[in-house]
Amino acid sequence: MRQDLSPRPKALCSNPSPVDKHPETAETGHNHGVGPAWHGRLRLLAVAAAIFTLGNALWAAWDQDITYDEPFHISWAERLLESRIDTREVFRFDSKTPALLPSVLLRKALRATGVESEQVLRFSTRLPSIALLLALLIVVARLSRTLEPSTQWIGVLLASLDPNLAAHASLATTDLAYSLVVLLAAAALSFRASWLPHAACLGAVLALALAVKYTALLLIPVAVAFILVRARDSIARRALSLAVMAAVACLGASLLYLGVGMLEPLGSIPLQSASLSALAASAPSLPLPFPRAILTGVDASMAHNKPEFWASYVFGAEHRGGVWYYFAANWLMKTPIPLILVLIVGLSKLRGQWRDRAILAMGALFALHLIYLSLFFATQIGLRFALPCVALASAMAARGLGSLKPAWLFLVAALAVAERVPYWADPIAFTNLFVPKDKAFLYTADSNLDYGQNRDRVARYARESGLAYIMKQPVVMPGLLVVSANDLVIFDSRRTYRWLMESGLPVSRLGFSHFAFSVSGESFEEYMNSYRTAAPAAGADAACAPPLAHYSPGSQVVFEQNVTPGEGRLWAVCVFSKKGVDIGFTVTTGRLFYGRVTVGGDCEADLLQQGQQAWFRVPRGENVRLCLREIPYRRASIPYLTSGYLTVRGQGADVEIRPMPAGKTASTQADQDGGR
Repeated sequence: MRQDLSPRPKALCSNPSPVDKHPETAETGHNHGVGPAWHGRLRLLAVAAAIFTLGNALWAAWDQDITYDEPFHISWAERLLESRIDTREVFRFDSKTPALLPSVLLRKALRATGVESEQVLRFSTRLPSIALLLALLIVVARLSRTLEPSTQWIGVLLASLDPNLAAHASLATTDLAYSLVVLLAAAALSFRASWLPHAACLGAVLALALAVKYTALLLIPVAVAFILVRARDSIARRALSLAVMAAVACLGASLLYLGVGMLEPLGSIPLQSASLSALAASAPSLPLPFPRAILTGVDASMAHNKPEFWASYVFGAEHRGGVWYYFAANWLMKTPIPLILVLIVGLSKLRGQWRDRAILAMGALFALHLIYLSLFFATQIGLRFALPCVALASAMAARGLGSLKPAWLFLVAALAVAERVPYWADPIAFTNLFVPKDKAFLYTADSNLDYGQNRDRVARYARESGLAYIMKQPVVMPGLLVVSANDLVIFDSRRTYRWLMESGLPVSRLGFSHFAFSVSGESFEEYMNSYRTAAPAAGADAACAPPLAHYSPGSQVVFEQNVTPGEGRLWAVCVFSKKGVDIGFTVTTGRLFYGRVTVGGDCEADLLQQGQQAWFRVPRGENVRLCLREIPYRRASIPYLTSGYLTVRGQGADVEIRPMPAGKTASTQADQDGGR
């Protein structure tokens, strides 16, 4: 009987092979590695580090405030579950997925039992992310494993020491979940299974990835390439593998999107990007083999991946549309220094091991993500987008560190934890010792420092620092001014917080994302002269023709409106002063924009909310005009009321508030919840 020498198929999604037995990888063998005693100690160290990082994520999930993106992730998933609605009519719904369905279900279960505490409910939505962090550490261990048993524990140790993974595991978002999916993709690519189970496994991972984040499109070319280069497979078998992978991916995605939007004709789907719109026009009757929300999510992400939507900020400079070194620079600032060094050493020791299938899969995914994010991705507003690279680097470096003396790893762990401890309650804002804490905003911002996690905690930080409660103001005011990192770095000429960065004023920290500046009277005068002086309009101004009412210094001019302003009513604030005067506006009810009229006739304004105020300096002479713009309520059923008052300071002036002539526009600062 002929002996069967063909390789036996392994189980579906079996463990990746440790390492190919060739001379280049012999140095990771057990004979050159860690002895049994050290192996046990290293395992204890890795478990301790994992407990530390899971505990850190749990505490942050409980204590920190809701971040900018979490409500949109939850809302989109909740609508999908309850109403089967998958539309993206809100700008910040553009990339949302059903990944948060477990969080929604857990929140609903708690509410059904009578839980009403917002903190408890918020914590419940974040618990699935903590579970995903634990799963990520397990997958890192499996991907790190070689013939040297210590490498799997080194992988767990390296991933556990990284504060960025813990930080985003404490949030109900998709960044940590996508990192886990990319690791699963690397594991699936490295499986030693027969062609059919391997293709099905890859399809299942792709389905999961597309239900988490649309960057998952990057996984498809890698998966296709790995199938096409499989040894000993015929062309027919490779084609069938691709078909099976695609079928499983489409079916799995349909299940994860709850069957919403399947088989929708391409021409009936509203699209924004030029390329996908052209595709839909060429085949309008073609039914989609996958959920409609995947196409609309990819489409919206493509349409918004433009310089006019985003600007990256790093090392004190703004870069429209991103800059190639953004993620590398932020990784160097947001990773403990000892961890940076040991990762570089581990990755450098991988040379000669690239024939190993697991290392090849991880390296391909790492390189593709880093190249795309660095060169083609405009939304460079946080290292969080590159979290898959962080996780992959831990697993790859661990494979190169099998021969490292374990004592060094104990030292690395101690120093890395020492850097992280001060950020126990705020891992999102972590920066290493390279970055001076009182001037961190000069180096990085956005979700690297301020993701909204301290919006309410900043008042607590102020009390703990012995400072009186300070109401947030949209512009510089005299006294002690507390400003978030994101507000400081905005380059918009209407947001003159940037003056604080360049003024050399005394600054102290409130936590790690907010900074308190002491603005003296002299400094404030400099600020008003440089940034808040209104220019006279060019030519005659019919809207502000005399006569105007005269007000003495300290007088107040009341403004009140109770009729809904439609899309936004615009008012001219006409001012005439013989010697120059300061005109401020304070909001007492509601919110509105207050600013100055530019030479082109636009209202360049700051958003003021109840209790906030802003000032402009009006120079001597006629034809100076400021402006107010009302904001309609989001709910028409609520009775409308906006009120406030102008204050005349320094000298007397002729002042009057008049309706702006029809046809004038208003380029006011965007009313956003946060972020840049």
